[in-house]
Amino acid sequence: MEDTLKSPRSFLDKRGEEEKKDMAEVTKGLENLQETIVTCQRVNTALAEESVAEAAQAQTALQATLKALDEVSGKFFLKTMMSVPPTKACRTEASALAALVEQRQWAGLPAAVEKLQKATHALVTKAKMDGTTIT
Repeated sequence: MEDTLKSPRSFLDKRGEEEKKDMAEVTKGLENLQETIVTCQRVNTALAEESVAEAAQAQTALQATLKALDEVSGKFFLKTMMSVPPTKACRTEASALAALVEQRQWAGLPAAVEKLQKATHALVTKAKMDGTTIT
């Protein structure tokens, strides 16, 4: 009789673990977005300390990108699995931009900022969820 009681409990314990895992995956898009915002803020601060023309231009563009990312942060889309690829792309491009700033490779900044802007635009477009029906 005790074995019968243990089986449902172990089943429920495993089920709870699976639900936690699913929840972690669902919030991955939001996690990626938060990492992107933190990285962009760090890069923005570093660019503010530089006097190179490319840094000033990149900083202006980065501020607009940060504003767009902030506006998207409250969208329902980020709680879905569909948000993972575009937020991961933003995180990747922000990390690449941060690497360029850390290495002081100013010539590569315009291209890196443009890639980040394209990834952010794709995220913003998808976050609007135009034509998406939730059932």
